[in-house]
Amino acid sequence: MTTDGPILAALVYATGEGAIMGHLAERALAAGLDVAGMIQHDERRPERRRCDMTLVDLGSGRRIALSQDRGKDARGCRLDHAALEEAAGLALAALEGESLPDLLILSKFGKREIEGHGFRQVVERAVELGVPLLVGVTADHVAGFRDFGGGLEQVFESEADAAGLIARIVAGRGTRDAA
Repeated sequence: MTTDGPILAALVYATGEGAIMGHLAERALAAGLDVAGMIQHDERRPERRRCDMTLVDLGSGRRIALSQDRGKDARGCRLDHAALEEAAGLALAALEGESLPDLLILSKFGKREIEGHGFRQVVERAVELGVPLLVGVTADHVAGFRDFGGGLEQVFESEADAAGLIARIVAGRGTRDAA
């Protein structure tokens, strides 16, 4: 699927990317789009310094725990790299079926993706196939996202702007279905 707009888009967020990207996924699904991807959910645990991170596959509802349990006083990175790669493989599988999704949504394009890991292959494959993609990105990683995009990308500063991309995809789908 192609649209007149960008196929590689990011929404800059400060915090709560899972909630924001989840709202956008719900909006796209409610509009009748076939949506694939992964949404991050953070769960606070009162006895822990940091939240537990879980990815939820939009297609199957499968949950993948991303946080390593290193104890209540652990500091530093708790990301389970193997779990992230497992989630990326699941998202990639959504792009290998007989029919492609109308939109791929990923909660985050961050350090791992900039380094060539995590969901990087998923993003590359979506671009190759022409599947519109919407990812969350922090202000710290916008430059890395732009470097990756090489001019194909668009960066949205508000959820409303990102919702505009969804509306364009819905309109494009209606045109395609009518043909």
